Amino acid sequence: MAHAMTPGGEGDSARFPYGPPCEPARFPQGYPPGALYRPHPAPAPLASVHAAPDDERPRGVRHRWESPLLAAAIAVTAGAVALLGLLLWTRPGVPPIGALVLLGVPLAYWLARGLLHAARRAQGIKVSPTQFPEAHRMVRELSVQMGLHRAPEAYVLLGNGVVSTAASGHGFRRYVVVHSDLFEVGGRLRDPEALRFLIAHELGHIAAGHTAYWRQVATSVATVVPVLGSSLSRAMEYTADNHAYAHCPEGAHGIRVLAGGKYLYPHVNLGEMADRARTERGFFLFLHNLLARHPTHIKRMAAIRDRGRPGRVFH
Repeated sequence: MAHAMTPGGEGDSARFPYGPPCEPARFPQGYPPGALYRPHPAPAPLASVHAAPDDERPRGVRHRWESPLLAAAIAVTAGAVALLGLLLWTRPGVPPIGALVLLGVPLAYWLARGLLHAARRAQGIKVSPTQFPEAHRMVRELSVQMGLHRAPEAYVLLGNGVVSTAASGHGFRRYVVVHSDLFEVGGRLRDPEALRFLIAHELGHIAAGHTAYWRQVATSVATVVPVLGSSLSRAMEYTADNHAYAHCPEGAHGIRVLAGGKYLYPHVNLGEMADRARTERGFFLFLHNLLARHPTHIKRMAAIRDRGRPGRVFH
């Protein structure tokens, strides 16, 4: 009978296609036939990672348009709140819905952030010293280098073809999310520097304060204002790219993954894409960029390649 055969026999191969229990698993892809999968050793403690002195940390990583646009966004939100408050004060007959809006926006943001964090914890694979240890070490090393007081949590979510990363937070906790299709770039495809750059981009959002609760509340009205909200978002993306490049320049080619996907990105010519930022013109292209919340791929790659000039936010 098959179940009576000794380990390593044909019966075990049929019952355990990935290897018998308590033995290193045999993976059908990514290794030569019959090769044993051996997990990477757990990373060293964070104490072995030394933060760079303040005078050696990169300067000027915030995009030059982010602060002016942030100030404008806060002003628009404050103006809307002041106008609503004035209406409530001068017109007693105004329905109480205005007061509910004033109080409801901060509460809505708090609830949304809490539910999103709960979903990530419930559905995601948490990166840890024993689960994706290389990625765990990347997060911890980059967190120290960027001066974060606490390394954010990291989760891997099923991508189903989506190649994306994200950063957010709730309360005092911050976290990054990497979709599984993108995570494979640093795993089976063996391009860890590209994965490190993309993780550094999300940590850059956290280091720049983009995930702060009160910042999001203070700019909540501006996010729905055409051009203003999208322009601020694009400037923030450039800032996060600058953080990533400052700490992982050797992985900057990973930006091609967002354009070509996990399989085709090695064949994407970054220089050719960047050159098109100067030649692709037209009203609708200008309008598309103006309304997009992320820089277009050609403009983003141009900013990655041409480090002497900031990414183009408006043109």
